[in-house]
Amino acid sequence: MRRVLPLVTTPPEQSWSYCCPGDRCCPADGTPLGVPGTSVMAAAATYAGMRVEGSLKELTARLTPLGPPVAEPQELALDLAGTALVPRMLGGADRRSVRAETLALARRLLDRYRSTPTTDRREGRARADARDDGLLSHEEAAALILGLQDRVARDWAAEWMEGEDAAPALRLWRALARRCVGAYAEHAAAPLTLAGWVAWSSGDEPGARVALGRALELDPEYVFARLLHSACNSGLDPEPLRRCLRRQRAERTSEDAVTRN
Repeated sequence: MRRVLPLVTTPPEQSWSYCCPGDRCCPADGTPLGVPGTSVMAAAATYAGMRVEGSLKELTARLTPLGPPVAEPQELALDLAGTALVPRMLGGADRRSVRAETLALARRLLDRYRSTPTTDRREGRARADARDDGLLSHEEAAALILGLQDRVARDWAAEWMEGEDAAPALRLWRALARRCVGAYAEHAAAPLTLAGWVAWSSGDEPGARVALGRALELDPEYVFARLLHSACNSGLDPEPLRRCLRRQRAERTSEDAVTRN
C-alpha cells in the first residue's frame, strides 16, 4: 500500500509531492520555489501565522552599507578605532580587556535599542532602519564592529538570541552591518552572521538566509556563517545551539562572580 505524505520541501529551492503521480504538475525532479516573501509560499506562511519580513530585495537593502553623508565619517571613525583597538586585540591581557569592553558596549546599545520602540509597520522598514541608524554614533559603531572581529566576543554577543533580547539585538546587528562601509566592507561578516543567527532563532528563515548568504559573499571562509547557513537550509532546529549558548552564558556569569569575590 502506497504511503500518502503531504507536500514537502527541500530548502531552499525545490518542492515535490509524494502523493501526486502526474509528471506534468509534479515532476520527479521537483518544482522550483519562488523567492521567499514574494510567492504563494509567502501567502501560505502568513496564513499559518509565520512572519514574512519582505522580498529578497527588501531584505538585502536592510543589510547594505550606508552611503553619503554617513559613509565618510564612519570610515574615518573605523580608522581611528582600528589604530587604538587592533594592537590591543593582538595582545594577551589586552585582548581579554577588549572583549569585556566590547560586551559592555554591546549591552549598553542593546538596552538603548530595547528602550526605543520600532516605528509603526505602516511607516515602512526604511524609516525604521533610519531611526535605528540614528541611535548609533560613528564611534560606537566603529568600536563594536572591530570588537566583534574577535570570535570569542562575537560568540558572547550571540547569546542575545531569544526572548526580549532578540528584536533589539537583530536591529543592532543590522545597523552595524550597514556601518561597515568602504574598506571595512568585509568586517560586516560578524554582524551579518549575528543578524542571521537571531533571525533563524526567531523563526525568520528567509531573513536568516539573506543575512548569512551576504556574510558568506563577503567572507566565504567565515566558519560560523557557513555552519549556520548549512543548518538553516537543512531545516535543522536551532534549539541545540540555543542551549549551548545559554550554558556558555551561565558558565561565564559564574566565573565572573567568582572573580569579583
